[in-house]
Amino acid sequence: YKRMVKHISDSKDADRCKEILALASVVYRPITLDELKALAQSLEVLDQDELEEIIGSCGSFLTLRNGIIYFVHQSAKDFLLSKASDQILPSGAAHQHHTIFSRSLAAFSQTLERDVYELGFPGFPIDQVSPPDPDPLASIRYSCVFWVDHLHDSDSTEINSILRDNGDVDGFIREKYLYWLESLSLLRSMSEG
Repeated sequence: YKRMVKHISDSKDADRCKEILALASVVYRPITLDELKALAQSLEVLDQDELEEIIGSCGSFLTLRNGIIYFVHQSAKDFLLSKASDQILPSGAAHQHHTIFSRSLAAFSQTLERDVYELGFPGFPIDQVSPPDPDPLASIRYSCVFWVDHLHDSDSTEINSILRDNGDVDGFIREKYLYWLESLSLLRSMSEG
């Protein structure tokens, strides 16, 4: 694995590949390409083919199946977290959790809105709801469920400012909380979120 990290560090997409590996190392489930783009600001401008190519250059560690990014093996993830964390997570895992939390809130502010699936009236039976195409929640599905977990695992020095009055979480609760609950319901993830 050491040789693979060196190869990635020498590649033309080294920074982006390391950013993807850092995200993949701390997320709580494998993520889709759309979710990855929402969580990594530098990847937002890339199209699907470019993103797949960069993930391919991380191919020693990651694989892409049906649009979902997986580690090739648990030992690859373990290696990155234990032996290569200084290169992949130079600011630490807690900082990466904070980054995911912050990007999640930013994605919410752009995506969450009342009646996001345009169902027309509250009380529409959930078993009759099909996501529209394209699904406006596709890129924030992961964030809707796990943003609080990433906040919890963030650096404790950063959490205090985030949780204070007029902080990031306060703003989210005031502006997007009900839309987040609606989205969790549409994603059939109320208990997980």
